[in-house]
Amino acid sequence: MSAEPWLSTPRLVLRRPMLADLDDYVRLHTDPRTYAHALTSMPTPARCRERLSDDVADWERDELGYAAVVDRASGEVIGWAGLRHKDSDAGSLNLYYRLAFNRLGGGLGLEIARALVAWAAKHRPHVMVTAMVDEANTAPRRTAERAGLLACGLRAPRDQTDAEPMLYFEAPRVATVAAAAADDTLRDEIIDLWVRVNDAGGSVGFLPGAPRAAVAAALERHLDDLRGGRSLLCALREPAGTLRGIGLWEHDRGFPFEHVAGLKRLMVDPATQGRNLGRILLGAMVGVARRELEHVELLRLDYRDGLGLGEFYARAGWTEVGRLPRGLKLSETDYRDDVAMARRVDGLPLR
Repeated sequence: MSAEPWLSTPRLVLRRPMLADLDDYVRLHTDPRTYAHALTSMPTPARCRERLSDDVADWERDELGYAAVVDRASGEVIGWAGLRHKDSDAGSLNLYYRLAFNRLGGGLGLEIARALVAWAAKHRPHVMVTAMVDEANTAPRRTAERAGLLACGLRAPRDQTDAEPMLYFEAPRVATVAAAAADDTLRDEIIDLWVRVNDAGGSVGFLPGAPRAAVAAALERHLDDLRGGRSLLCALREPAGTLRGIGLWEHDRGFPFEHVAGLKRLMVDPATQGRNLGRILLGAMVGVARRELEHVELLRLDYRDGLGLGEFYARAGWTEVGRLPRGLKLSETDYRDDVAMARRVDGLPLR
């Protein structure tokens, strides 16, 4: 009997653990080649049995935990990875992955970490995702950073009192912004971000070099909708509070569109490109729509082609539903397709 799948990536499936996974668990967790930076933490086979039992219990209690990593092509269990509450801390989830030695170096760790952090932003928004990495182990450190986490100093592992302090990472958080909180400070933060995205060539309503006053006027229109209950503003911030991304849901458009919300102005700071923040923000916003827009069933967006955005949205579960060739004129010689995409809030296929 096989356990149910939990999370899929292009090359892998993460599935719930079973006690029958013990042989694979021992094989993966007692290979000293994968503990080169922390050999003393490698478990014995007896300890592997205890830990696997704990993993199964975590899933029964929390519907979340560490999972078996299965290669899509071969069906082989090649690792163990997931998110788990540690030390009875309900406010944080530890990000973990361990791969078989012969599967290291192929980018699978990054593929897993990116997917897990984005999943948590969507499904566990009120819990902080954290990770601890040996300071000398550069590969996991780069993986944590490229998955969206930010180093926040050194900490000693709670369960290893004699261990050396490790690099401690936290994920950014995405939260809705109340209309009353849209003060001058937030306006300036958003305008600064929007101008940076414009000047980097982002598709957020303007071309590079757009005047700051024009951006401010566009933002004010969105804030009017926010104050009028027609929009929902989401902000992505790093652990220290720095604003790194925003997005809006336009909803409450009246009959016959009460069940539809439109994604507007999704943007992340160009300085953070390659750090998974766009995926984290988009996933979190779908989660926000699911929880806070109870009447909404369908989500839609429009984008300007030529920037690879269609592939980004498709990987997140969106489907192209319309395209107007040369529908956008950016200059006398630059025409772009105007593309529409949509998805169901519940993630089921469009019919």
